[in-house]
Amino acid sequence: MPQLFSSSLTGTKNGRFLLFGALYFAQGAIATYVLVFNNLYLRAFGAAAWQLSLLNGLLVIPFILKIGIGLLSDKVKLRLPPFGSGYRRPYISLGLLLISVGGIAAAFIPPVEMYPLFVVMALFIALGLAIYDTVADGYAIDVTPPEEQGQIQGVMVISRAFGLVLLASVYGRIIEQFGWTVIFVAVALLTLLPQILLHFTREPAERNQSQTFSWVALRSLWRPDIFRFGMYAIVYSVAIYGANAIITLFANEGLGQSLVQVGDVAALGGVGMVVGGAIATYTIRRPNISIWQQGTWTAVGVFSILMLMALVANENNIIIMFVLWGIWLSASELIYITLAMAKADRRMGAGQYAIFMAISNVGVGIGQSASTSLVDTVDFRWIFVGLAVVSLLSFPLLAAMRRDDKRDPNPLLTAVSGD
Repeated sequence: MPQLFSSSLTGTKNGRFLLFGALYFAQGAIATYVLVFNNLYLRAFGAAAWQLSLLNGLLVIPFILKIGIGLLSDKVKLRLPPFGSGYRRPYISLGLLLISVGGIAAAFIPPVEMYPLFVVMALFIALGLAIYDTVADGYAIDVTPPEEQGQIQGVMVISRAFGLVLLASVYGRIIEQFGWTVIFVAVALLTLLPQILLHFTREPAERNQSQTFSWVALRSLWRPDIFRFGMYAIVYSVAIYGANAIITLFANEGLGQSLVQVGDVAALGGVGMVVGGAIATYTIRRPNISIWQQGTWTAVGVFSILMLMALVANENNIIIMFVLWGIWLSASELIYITLAMAKADRRMGAGQYAIFMAISNVGVGIGQSASTSLVDTVDFRWIFVGLAVVSLLSFPLLAAMRRDDKRDPNPLLTAVSGD
């Protein structure tokens, strides 16, 4: 397959694994704070449920804007000293820089006393993350052969989980020892490694014709099968991320765990994500197992763990619950992002993939905002039950998408996993 880049890290399989592994490890480091400690941070300063709900809802806006970011990266070559020029590398570097600057600024803003300003800084960080995440996805589509797509997505999921594993437990101890400010600075510094690696990639003056931006590619989105895929994106993300937004609050407020204990169980949840990502990556490569079968098994797992959280989770078994949650969280993510990568037209790779991610981010916003808005009025366990019921809608949608694929087989899906 013609490569977009030559004589660079992205020219070899191991180089691609290294680069995208570092990019998503950094994302895991940021997500560790956002998903595990951000709500706890606000609560520590006396934030009300409505403030959690508003911030969690607003943080999704930059990720919905990923559509525009992706289209811009597909069409417009960015010239940005000292990051050079190109369709991918300068955008990624800019996003990482925004995260670093925003993180350091947020460290010195009281989150409740100066809530509007803190929200602005949080949105600034989220915008940087949305830019670098969107363009990194397009970068991966550009340089990864179809037969390696499941593997590269597995590297992304596992690397992000490693970021969670290594830092969740550490963060809790740092907070208790030195306070919250150090965490923001640490997150900012963790973006430096991918910045360094990006300097070892190069882009040619012109893109390969098969990857040249074309508005015609956008028309392919107006199909019934894409509509069903979009519905699946919303259902899966409402259930998964609605639960993920409150799971550490449940451990802290519902079960009385300390910040260190929450960090430790979250780290073990990250171990579950590594295990789940590794198993899903291995399974997705098996020629006798289709991605539709794997998606159905994963949906069963998600429903089961949400019901277990609601019915039997307690301070004695919460570690097991977090590990199981991590397994099914990463397996669900891998199913969705592999399907999205396979469906994205390479003439608008970042743009179409960003559209698919933006659709799922609508579900993330709905799930996170709804679940956090209820924590002061509804028992955590009933919220988990409601999200488990929502997850059941993924079964008929997976069955419908499988029928779509049989009527009009997708060669990239066939390359990922035959049916």
